[in-house]
Amino acid sequence: MPHPSRTVLAGVVLLLSLPVTSTAQADRPEGLVEGFIRAWNAHDMKALGGLFAEDADFITVEGNWWKGRAWIQAQHERAHAAKLKATMLVETNTTVRLARPDVAVLLFKWELSGEPDPEGKPTAPRHGIMQIVAVKQAGGWRIVSAQNTNAMTPV
Repeated sequence: MPHPSRTVLAGVVLLLSLPVTSTAQADRPEGLVEGFIRAWNAHDMKALGGLFAEDADFITVEGNWWKGRAWIQAQHERAHAAKLKATMLVETNTTVRLARPDVAVLLFKWELSGEPDPEGKPTAPRHGIMQIVAVKQAGGWRIVSAQNTNAMTPV
């Protein structure tokens, strides 16, 4: 029989090896925003990709339409390896409306800091809002569609 402290240690190791978003998104749609922020600030685009359904759509602040989890993740990886590598994202307000028990619409206001200008100099924080449509699937809540928009003034 294993020693109790080894059993506890094994449990802690198992919990630490789970994806960042697994618990947060399992029972409530707000977990998607929390997971998005955690993944962004850790620059962990695999965790960010895991928030999306396989066939998700994502509209960027520049108006690009990324289709599918793999492409969404790959494009975020590319951006976070370059221009967004030192950015920090903060949620300033989130609202959730359940359209049905398994479909949620989230409006997520954000502030982004640490983004450089084309010469590499720091820019002022940028503000925006993301609209997320999420569905509850067998593995928890997942983003099926998201549109990210820059705000002209802080939101």
